[in-house]
This record gives sequence, C-alpha cells and structure tokens, in this order.
Amino acid sequence: MRSALALFRRVLFWSHLTLGVAAGLVILLMSITGVLLGFERQTIAWLDGAPRVEVPAGARRQSLDVLLAQASVSPEEVTSIALRADAGEPVTVRFRDRERGTLLLDPYRGDVVPPPADSTGRKAMAALRRWHRWVGAEGGEWRERFKAVTGASNLAFLLIVLSGIWLWWPKRLTWTAVRNVLWFRGGLSPKARDFNWHNTIGFWSALPLFLVVASGVFISYKWPGLWLDRVAGNAEERAAAIEALAASSEPTTSGARREGGEARARERVAEDASGMTPARASLQQFADAAMRSVPEWQSLTFTLPAAGDSVVSVAAAAGNTYRPDLRTTLRFDARTATPIAKSGYGDLSVSRQIRAWVRFGHTGEVFGWTGQLIATLASLGGVLLVWTGLALSWRRLLAWWRRRRTPPPRVASHEMLDERTARAPQLVG
Repeated sequence: MRSALALFRRVLFWSHLTLGVAAGLVILLMSITGVLLGFERQTIAWLDGAPRVEVPAGARRQSLDVLLAQASVSPEEVTSIALRADAGEPVTVRFRDRERGTLLLDPYRGDVVPPPADSTGRKAMAALRRWHRWVGAEGGEWRERFKAVTGASNLAFLLIVLSGIWLWWPKRLTWTAVRNVLWFRGGLSPKARDFNWHNTIGFWSALPLFLVVASGVFISYKWPGLWLDRVAGNAEERAAAIEALAASSEPTTSGARREGGEARARERVAEDASGMTPARASLQQFADAAMRSVPEWQSLTFTLPAAGDSVVSVAAAAGNTYRPDLRTTLRFDARTATPIAKSGYGDLSVSRQIRAWVRFGHTGEVFGWTGQLIATLASLGGVLLVWTGLALSWRRLLAWWRRRRTPPPRVASHEMLDERTARAPQLVG
C-alpha cells in the first residue's frame, strides 16, 4: 500500500511539474493581469470618474418610453435597459447592434449623459482584459487561437492547484514538517526559500485560487456547464445538455441546426416588418409592474424581446446586484405587461444555482469589496506560485544537467591496486 501511494505521489509530482512548465508563462500572464483587474470598476471610477446625474429638487423620473423618444431611439433597436434605485445613476441602454456603444440617459431631463472626457481607465482595463483573455490578440482568427490557449492554461492551472494540495501534505505528519510548509522561514538558501514560499503560498491560497480558476474554466469552455446540467440540472436542462454535448461532436449537424435557427430568426424579422407581430405594451408598464413585484429592488434590467417573441424578462436585484441569491427573474406578457412567472434563486436547479455564481464569483464581486480583495490576493498568490515553481524546475534541470556532464569517479587500475597491496604492511600471524 505504501509503495502504491509513493508511486502515485511520484506520478502526481511529475504531472504537476510538467503542466506548470508547459503552461507557466500563460498562467503567469493571466495571474498578473488578474491582479491588475481585481478592482476594475473602482479603478475606472477613480481614473475616469463615474457618470452621475444631478437630481432636481422634487423631480420625478420620466417614463422609459419618453426617454428613448427624446434620444431618438426606437425600442426595436434596444436589447436591454437597466435602471438603478440610486437617484444619481443614469439609465443604461444597450443596443442589438454590438458596434453601437452603451447609451446613458438622464432619467429626469432625458438628456444624453456624456461619457467621462478622460477614458484612460477604461482603455487601460480593456487592454488588460484583452491580455487576460486572449493574450493581447485584437480579434479575428488569432483571438480564437489564443482563447483556446488561455482556456487550456486555465484547465492546466486547475489540475495544478488540485495536485498541489495533495503534494503539499507532509509525508510525515509532525508539527515540524507542517510548520516548515505552513509559514515563511528566514535564513534559507535560494532553493529552500523557493520551496518554502511555494508550499506556504500554495496552502494559504489553495481554496480561493481553486474557486477563481474553476470559475475561469467555466467561462473558457461550455462543456463544464453542460456536464453540470446533465448531472444536476432539471429534466429539461438534462435533455438540452445531452443534445448539446452530442451536437458538439457532430459539426455538420450542429452547423445545420445553427443555420436553421438563423433562418427562423430571419422569418420572425420578416414577420415583424410585415406588421404581423402584435403591439407591445409600453416600457414603463413593465417597469411599474416590476417595481410592484419587487419593492426592495436596487436595480432592474429589462431584456426586450426580439421580433416575434412574446415575453419580456426583467432581472430585479436587491442589495448586492452581483449576488445571484438576491436576484429575482420576472416574466411579463409582451403585449399586456401581465405577470407570467416570478422565480428566484431557490427555484433554480442545483446546476443553475452553481452556474449563477460563476461570472462574478471569478472576480469575487459576489462578496463585495472583501471578495474582490480575496480574489486579487489569490491571483497574486498565483503569480508567486508560478514564479517559485518555475525557479524550482529550473534548478532541478540544472542539477540534472550537471550530473550528466560530471564524469564518474575513476576506478584504480589492477596495477595500482597490486602496488598498493605490495606496499601495505603485512600482518604477522
């Protein structure tokens, strides 16, 4: 049993080392940019200033329909509208055409709120995101290639973290052995120092780093979410996941399905253009209905229906808007604004509850400022783990190379041995 565990540990060690060396530089890049992106929203607000509106005394918000009309925006152009309970926050309008920038509107006067004159923070954060996700690729084919590289590196890092937890565990569970890998020690040689730092940082950052990296794998790939749906989703989600996983291995079939979906979308647009789509209720009716349904709302995000759809979805958040357990999804009939369904976090399947934490769990924002700090420190731990791990690997390689180049010790010839024997004092019996 002990020999089997020793063999397993040896295999795990070399797998850990090989993955670290192969993906180390990309992981190091993602970790460094992760540290710099840790407080992205706060950094942008600090450098550029956050857009705010002046609240007139006794003024009331204008209806959403009037705001869009004043800005010469048709509801058909809009994909989502976000309102916040904070009186000084502008209304955020996003368009179906992704090339168009986000539009900010003064909810009291209807004026367009200009973006900050200095966009240094936004440009810097956009560049860091580009390096974090696509190794700096601007777009096109290279972006897809580097997306695959960062995705594979994320997966490798997850395996490194998991194997590191096992390798950290001391072979002999004594206080001295645990202490040596539990905290930083002084007066060590460079090799011993790197080993001590690697183990200590690995221990203290293991859990938050696992959560950050695991959520990164979910963001990089679709298959983890599909497998989670298959295992822990409801019946409908399981069926959809099985179909999607099967389709992913059949490119021709999935391509045909995608083309069919695009054709149906074009048909809906044609129907809308011919006037066959029923009229929709006013946007303000949906807003009023959502406010009545969730009186404690802090933000409301309306997802407007595409041509031919009959449902308007509203995501209402109370408190920290990044926490999925504080969000409620409302669905309204697009023609009458009549409530159809109301669901919260507790109504989701186990799979969707887990997936709901992924996006802002990756940045720690689900736990507010404290969560962001922990996620940033975990990324910093990743930087130091990669650095010390590569340093240890380099020293191991140099030691192996020196052993290869050092000639074996010379063995004395038979003549020398005979001569030494002759000169040796003889024992007298």
